[in-house]
Amino acid sequence: MQFSKSARPAAQFLALGCVGFVASAPALANDSANSGADAADSQPSILVSGERPKDQTMDEGTAPILDTPRTINVVTEEVLEQTASYSFEEALRTVPGITLGAGEGGTAAADIPLIRGVDATADVFVDGARDIGSQTRETFAVERIEVYKGPSGALGGRGAAAGGINLVSKTARAGNFASATASVGTSDLFRLTADVNRQLGDRLAVRLVGLFHDSETPGRDGVHDDRWGISPSIAFGVGTDTVASLTHYHFESDAMPDYGIPLTSRGQLPGGLRVPADTDYDNFYGLHARDFQDTRVDTTTFQFDHDMGNGWAASALLRYSDSDMDYIVTNPDDSAGNVVDGEVWRATKSRNSNTQSMSANANLSGEFATGSLVHNLSIGAEFAWADTFNRAYSVDTGDRNCPAESFANFNCTSLADPDPSDPWNGTITPSASPATAEAEDISFYLFDSVTIVPQLIVNGGIRYTDYRASGAGTSRGRPFSGTVETDFVSWQAGAVFKPVPTVSIYASYANAKNPPGTDVGAGSGNIAITNDTYSPQETENYEAGVKADLMGGAMQLSGAVFQIDRGNIIDTDALGEVTDIIDAARIRGFELGVTGRAGPLSLFGGYAYIDSELRDDSENEGKALPNTAKHNLSLTANVEVTPQFSFGGGAYHQSKRYADAANLISADGYVRFDAYAAFEVNDNIGLRLNVKNVGDERYVTKLRNPHFAVPSNGRQAVLSVNMRY
Repeated sequence: MQFSKSARPAAQFLALGCVGFVASAPALANDSANSGADAADSQPSILVSGERPKDQTMDEGTAPILDTPRTINVVTEEVLEQTASYSFEEALRTVPGITLGAGEGGTAAADIPLIRGVDATADVFVDGARDIGSQTRETFAVERIEVYKGPSGALGGRGAAAGGINLVSKTARAGNFASATASVGTSDLFRLTADVNRQLGDRLAVRLVGLFHDSETPGRDGVHDDRWGISPSIAFGVGTDTVASLTHYHFESDAMPDYGIPLTSRGQLPGGLRVPADTDYDNFYGLHARDFQDTRVDTTTFQFDHDMGNGWAASALLRYSDSDMDYIVTNPDDSAGNVVDGEVWRATKSRNSNTQSMSANANLSGEFATGSLVHNLSIGAEFAWADTFNRAYSVDTGDRNCPAESFANFNCTSLADPDPSDPWNGTITPSASPATAEAEDISFYLFDSVTIVPQLIVNGGIRYTDYRASGAGTSRGRPFSGTVETDFVSWQAGAVFKPVPTVSIYASYANAKNPPGTDVGAGSGNIAITNDTYSPQETENYEAGVKADLMGGAMQLSGAVFQIDRGNIIDTDALGEVTDIIDAARIRGFELGVTGRAGPLSLFGGYAYIDSELRDDSENEGKALPNTAKHNLSLTANVEVTPQFSFGGGAYHQSKRYADAANLISADGYVRFDAYAAFEVNDNIGLRLNVKNVGDERYVTKLRNPHFAVPSNGRQAVLSVNMRY
């Protein structure tokens, strides 16, 4: 039996519709005088080559990035385009200090970023509102991605132990412009995006962004990822002191999920060590007749902004989201020690979940003086609610010991030569015992940045959160139910010394508290909620650093040292069940960053050194934290040879990392290079050639205890034609 809910018919319709919309855009744009110039001037989100962002957009921010005492990386739309970063995970590759986790068991097969070794799955935001729900995110409707590093409970509310990742959406604005990009590439890649903005009269603007993407996965036999999306928005009052906007985001994907290759068998290597099995990294152990992954996301956002004058502004946001994730994926399991004999059991993991969420925020910000002190104040309240439902599948996977009959019905296969087209015809039955979880929180916050003298700025923030969650279901055949009710205070403080206006030297402290059930809707919804007897996990961050604007503000260099202390860490097994409470862990390191332009050279990225250790007086004392590489390099460069021609590339490195607290399961480090070249044919047409993973380096991107390792994509070449008006 095969489950398949193809997105292709709708996607093909979208592709045709976008072509028609973009084709009509020049006529629309020509309604205004000098439409070409207007179009260019109306797109501040499409940064000129090498321009660096100066301000973050999270509502609680009260200072520009230069004067904010924490590390912030901003992946601009320019970097997304130059690197052909189509997915959320691809975009995060350009940011140093981020690793990717692998979903399995109690954690969904979705985006699982870790910032400086701390899981940020539940700390992803869109336009400042928490983006709840298991997802594999796209970048087609994203103007930039902001990464806030270090615990930030005052900024992000409950959780936020890693920091936060904020995606800034493409929304309607003043002006007339249109663009479309068509891309073709190896591995049968075809991608079409369109972005049209139209101002209707003096006060009304509309925008439509669309996507169609169809591709095989390079270097992974039989794996594909097809997706489509559309995001219309309308803004009222553009160009006035009061602007209200309404945006809807719809996204669907139809993919063949991939849990990579198995690990070596227990006991196969001395000392209990386990590494990715010695097999071709192209091998795919899944089954086309059984495996699938379908996702859907629908999000509607209302935003209101009012300039009150005299430096004061009020804003409000209301967001509702409904998302589905439905999959059966082959877990190339080695529970019975088959790999040492050249065999693999095709076990499965599955999920059929729906998450609905709502969030609201009201904010007042402004500038005032008390004597000689100048305050930049932000005060507000937030409410968030999430409800998630998960019903897994019961799949006939045969005998894990791989007897002859398991090969006959294709539940087992060869390690060296698996065939994903094997005609599996087993049974699939939805679980009779779904799990549910619900959570809500309300919080109040206050942030203030105080300029004592022009050379000294002190800032701080505090947030009070009241959090409640409940859940029920069945785990490992045992029914459970649980509730969590807690309230807590998170805060942060920092000082910035400015010897000259373009240099900031800072020191800061921030903390975060992560109560049980925080991950409701983010992947482990029905599991964490049962841990109602556990105290909130606590994380503290100490950071000191320096930021300097150079080249008249065109480039920023930064450096920081940090220490993250974590306490009461919940450790889980492959099914998401709690197995241990780790007393403490410490992460120390430093990070160097660069962003901006120096003459014809544009740079983005940096290096992060992360030294982590468990500190719990157990046999794992002093071991590195899982999924935390010690050395991390991400650097993207662009050289503008002439106004028409530029070229560049990226260098990415992560050192060896472990999947478990005992540091027995590991994957080697890697170095990867990308390259691209771009040529502007004229003012309206541009060409770009990207070659991802130029050396076809095969390495492990995700590592999961105790089962599998996910290989990197192989080399892929992509040719894109961009049309803009």
